Amino acid sequence: MPATPPSPAAATTPPWRSPLFWLLAWALASTASRVLLSQALMWDQAEQTVWSQQLAWGYGPQPPLYTWLQWAVNGVLGPTVLSLALVKKTLMVLTFVFMFIAARQLMPAPAAWLAALGMWWLPGMGWQALRDLTHTVLLTCLVAATWWLLLRQLRRPSPGGFAALGLALGLGVLSKYSYVLFAGAALAAALSLPQPRRALLSRGWWLAPLIAALLVAPHALWVLQHWQEASSSTLAKLRPAYEATGWRGMLAGLGDLLTMLGLAALPWALMAWWAFGRRAWRTPAPSADTTPPWAVPLLLRYLGLIVCGLLAMVVLGNVSNFDGRWIHPLVCMAPMAAFAWRPGLGDQPRGRRRYLGAVLGMALLLWLGGAADPLIDARRGRADRFNWPVVRMAERLRAAGYDGRSPIIASHHIIAGVLRTRFPLAPVTVCDADLPQAVGCVRQAVRAAEARGQGWLMVAADDAAPNGWWLAGTPASGALPCLQTWALPYRRARADTPPLRLDLMLHTAPIYK
Repeated sequence: MPATPPSPAAATTPPWRSPLFWLLAWALASTASRVLLSQALMWDQAEQTVWSQQLAWGYGPQPPLYTWLQWAVNGVLGPTVLSLALVKKTLMVLTFVFMFIAARQLMPAPAAWLAALGMWWLPGMGWQALRDLTHTVLLTCLVAATWWLLLRQLRRPSPGGFAALGLALGLGVLSKYSYVLFAGAALAAALSLPQPRRALLSRGWWLAPLIAALLVAPHALWVLQHWQEASSSTLAKLRPAYEATGWRGMLAGLGDLLTMLGLAALPWALMAWWAFGRRAWRTPAPSADTTPPWAVPLLLRYLGLIVCGLLAMVVLGNVSNFDGRWIHPLVCMAPMAAFAWRPGLGDQPRGRRRYLGAVLGMALLLWLGGAADPLIDARRGRADRFNWPVVRMAERLRAAGYDGRSPIIASHHIIAGVLRTRFPLAPVTVCDADLPQAVGCVRQAVRAAEARGQGWLMVAADDAAPNGWWLAGTPASGALPCLQTWALPYRRARADTPPLRLDLMLHTAPIYK
């Protein structure tokens, strides 16, 4: 009996019709262009390259989760630009996927995809795609994942769901400390509504705080033991020394906060208004069967609590400075809230086409912008760090006698991270020349190398390190090698662009044997 041909409705949808296909295509293209563009690093990725040399419960002012992920990928692929790009692009794709399945708890699939893909028009997501942000990328991903698990639990509570939510809460705190504000606002908003409150207090609710606390406890203990190291940098960013204090500082903080909140979702709002037209947003559409009645009040109360929390930071905490990347993860659910309010917009063919066209255009623009930025800077004669002559630098160091294994003592994270990608067998120590403890750091690193019978390389790039920094590298024998200064032309640079300055002092083992 001949097989019955499949009906058109049962035919398999071509992969290229799925938004996930295009997200993966963007991630692959973006990763490839990043690797081909430059082997140099910016600040955040250089930090990760240095920190991921070993596992620890804390790394300076940041929680450890991103570094743990980078350590795992480096273990397979080595400390390379490819490893850095893969971690970041994977997290960005997962952010869209988690936001889609979160929105799917509240609306049909067409509207859920619009809610997720609309994040391309949030300035924070665009900034993450263009530059080298790390912890903010992970935070945004875990915020989206938490929304999915929370909304799923509110609809269908179960002990297993509480365990998964507790896992997300613990990992979120280990991604970036501002996650605490998000989690507190989301849970408080849910507890303020009768039906979500009953779901959150149902059988097995205690699993969520227990699992979260167990995950966070080791790092919390580390923070208590390293409080100055963990908090000083963050507090300095929130309250810069040059900012006004008192009433003037409070007004400056309020103005900065209102500006950042206004810009956080304004580009998306204007694009969505254009795509569907003002009448579509003003005219109430029938609620989708999948949209629970508590969805919009929950999301609005969450946004209100976020604003109140940020205002409290200004009024009670004297915070006078806000960065857009701090605000973005807290409001990345704004498109989801809008489509939960008007889920029927996902069924409007013309508006959906315009909306998806704008999303695709923005994704391409950001990809091309990230690839073209170093080229444009080179043509303008600007010393962009992506144009550092990394390969030439490594070749010159080997020719000068560096063996590729001896410890490297660097004056800042960028040159440290760059050299680690070229010499993965060499342990790298950053002794920041701008910090008062730099001299002691250098001396300690030198004594450790001497105890192991090794030589070492001291290096500073871009900015000269003070004399005391170099003198701290004097070996026990007292024989200090000559300080060398190299001028390395930037890649793609104009002829009149000043070269990169590289200062180095190479100690070989025979000096102190």
